[in-house]
Amino acid sequence: MKNQKKVSKGMVLLLVVALIATLMVGCAPTGGNAPQPTVSAPKPTAAPAGDEPTKLQEGITLRMWTFLDPTKTSGREVALKQIIENFKNEYNIDVVVEPQVWDVMTAKFFAAHNAGNAPDIQWVNMDDMGTAIKQKALEPFENLFMKDWTDEQLKNVQDSFWDYGSVDGLHYQMGFSRNYIGIIYREDLLKEAGYEAPFKNWDEFRQAAKDLTVENDPITGVKRYGFGSGLSLDKSDPWFVVNTILSEQGSLFAEDGKASFAIDPAVKAIQLFSDMMNVDKSIPEGVVTQSVEDIYKDFNSGKFAMINGGSVRMESLQANCVFDPETIQIMPFPSNTEGKPSPSPITGWSVGVWSGGKYKQEAGKFVEFMFSPESDKLWVEIGGQVPMNQATSALLTDFFKNPTKRYLTDTAGYFVNAAWAQPTEFTLTGWRADFCQAMQDVLVNKKDPMQALKDAEKAFNDRNNR
Repeated sequence: MKNQKKVSKGMVLLLVVALIATLMVGCAPTGGNAPQPTVSAPKPTAAPAGDEPTKLQEGITLRMWTFLDPTKTSGREVALKQIIENFKNEYNIDVVVEPQVWDVMTAKFFAAHNAGNAPDIQWVNMDDMGTAIKQKALEPFENLFMKDWTDEQLKNVQDSFWDYGSVDGLHYQMGFSRNYIGIIYREDLLKEAGYEAPFKNWDEFRQAAKDLTVENDPITGVKRYGFGSGLSLDKSDPWFVVNTILSEQGSLFAEDGKASFAIDPAVKAIQLFSDMMNVDKSIPEGVVTQSVEDIYKDFNSGKFAMINGGSVRMESLQANCVFDPETIQIMPFPSNTEGKPSPSPITGWSVGVWSGGKYKQEAGKFVEFMFSPESDKLWVEIGGQVPMNQATSALLTDFFKNPTKRYLTDTAGYFVNAAWAQPTEFTLTGWRADFCQAMQDVLVNKKDPMQALKDAEKAFNDRNNR
């Protein structure tokens, strides 16, 4: 466990230069699916150095699976539509998006890979990147566009997201929609109640949630709860039980990949959630069956003062809330150590090229194009995302001076100081749902918390053949 903690910490610290340096140039300080069997494809190898650049075929159509739908109006979807149009104008290659349900999309990709009919470009849940590598489902970028990269291009992508899933010097993905799971909150409500972010410890967090629970919100006119976190099995984000485990032992898994959930601090975290729901009444009982999407909608309507949520949703929340959007901010969860935040899993989407595709060079060119400084500028300005490419900062000097974009610089700091990089040397299928099942067993079925965590460990280990 100690060795794994060091690996994760080292990966996260690589973000110090990549994210903070990128942002500070232009701103002031401020699911549970079983893994598919491994196919008998040959092990990918890098193309020989010095090969001539491959000529791209024009007039073709590439297929891409993602949870984003470029026909819709959220910031990320509008940005993606513009990027696809720009790529078409430059290379005369169409990209057709086949939108998927995010929590089952990766498992569906593995099935399509084994059947030989997967899309050319795939967005893989970071939790399942280890499975994608083991199944040889993605083509190394060294066989595609990277063989033509300059030293400057390589320098501009160096961070822990780029190294995530790298095996034997080969890179299989680029990290998009980089997400930090923390406490999304209404800053005005916290200030009115006498609190400042971040919370000093769990006790202050609990008391704040209790104080922020009111029968009638004066702005929205609805009953407001202090905190919300969905526990649905199909669409769920990690919540503070996960953060507590990471704070105590540095990982959710042992060095052999087996689950390590059943520890006393995790039991106390479950009890805290239960007490907030059943004693304080600062968490409604209905969250047991709510998904993260339900929680976001309720937050926008004013039902919650604070929620467990992802930084990638900040732009959408600000655009759709019924109160002042500038009050929506994000902070890390507290820990049992005064003034020290709990680590939260680095999440997001690993975008790669299907190893069995007909147009791998062209698909690789589009992935590279989505990551370029010009496209990254669109992801940031329109999509509200943390920059990916270090060269982007020069294009966004004025943008980062806008105080309404504070969450971007805040999130960059959390990636450095309060984050955990998941291991990719083994599969991690379904751990979020396992935690939600444990919570449901305690809150609904009145199961002993330690036994519920042990059952979650067994479910994870059995599913992942540990």
